[in-house]
Amino acid sequence: MQFTCAHEHLNKAVGLVGRAVSTRATMPILANILLETRKDAVKLAATDLDHGVQTEIPAKVKRGGAITLPARLFAEIVANLPQAQVQLRGAESGTEVEVQCENVTYDLVGLPASDFPLMPEPDAAPVAAIDAGLLRTMVRQTAFAVSTDETRVFLTGLYLVLDGKEVRLVATDGGRLALRTGTLGKPATQKVGVIVPAKTMHELTRALTGVEGEVEVALAENQVLFTMPGARLVSRLIPGPFPNYQQVIPQGHKQRLIVGTERLLAAVRRVAITARDSANVVRLQAADEVLTLASNTPEYGRSEEKIPVRTEGETVATAFNARYLLDCLQVVESDELTLELTGPLSPGALRPAGQPEYTYVLAPVRVAT
Repeated sequence: MQFTCAHEHLNKAVGLVGRAVSTRATMPILANILLETRKDAVKLAATDLDHGVQTEIPAKVKRGGAITLPARLFAEIVANLPQAQVQLRGAESGTEVEVQCENVTYDLVGLPASDFPLMPEPDAAPVAAIDAGLLRTMVRQTAFAVSTDETRVFLTGLYLVLDGKEVRLVATDGGRLALRTGTLGKPATQKVGVIVPAKTMHELTRALTGVEGEVEVALAENQVLFTMPGARLVSRLIPGPFPNYQQVIPQGHKQRLIVGTERLLAAVRRVAITARDSANVVRLQAADEVLTLASNTPEYGRSEEKIPVRTEGETVATAFNARYLLDCLQVVESDELTLELTGPLSPGALRPAGQPEYTYVLAPVRVAT
């Protein structure tokens, strides 16, 4: 194997596929990246057996072949090479590879490509195409709400729903729920609802950075395949039904607050500094067009901040986990938002002003009066 490629392309590709490498590899080969020549390109791939990523970069191929190289070592080497053409040359037999760039040379020892597990190639039928920018935004506004509790594995993924021209992503950990809807250019070929692992969706958003166009979504019996310009990502699906999230979303409210997003974000950050109890409690109460935020941890101290709001309805005092509030406020893409409250012990619903496609529901924290 012998080929030459641009450092910029190789570095980006190694960074992309390297995130799919297993951190707790049961087989040494799973800690490696596969490099395999094509006619005028090189394919790079990695997998942890649950999901895999592959991409291709243009290259001048002098001699075809394939090899796998240690992902972390190779990534570190490539990241530190000069911004110039990179040549990889391997013997026709054996697993040694020479990496050369200007006056820098590395000799690496890899593992045979024949030992690399085949990337999942599901017999998947295309279901829908989603705008890359829309999908990236949808994941960013929901993925933070997934659960990390492996005893409830069905909550550790994002629920992807394709229904006609509507696409929905839902995530919940039992204490909060994020729902983002979007519109497809063409109707999905079938109605589906599947749970995609959060890791897969995080890697998908990284792969979509700077990508324009559409992402094709295809489904097999227990796998999902995302195909985008320059990369493919395959993942196993999480089995089991997703909870009935619709019944969690409040259908009414007693008080509605309209507040500046950045103003509320800054206030919650400041007040959260003294929210040092186990639930990071921040209390909220709005009256007379003023929202008061407060926290109190006896062994540390207390804080309070007042900010202007517009209010509708009766006064409701409640308390939320500060981190849960911050997670949402940091991804809201509007100057103002609405917070709807139904009672001190009832869930609140937060929505960007004028953007009904995003809803964030968070459970209140019970506090002593």
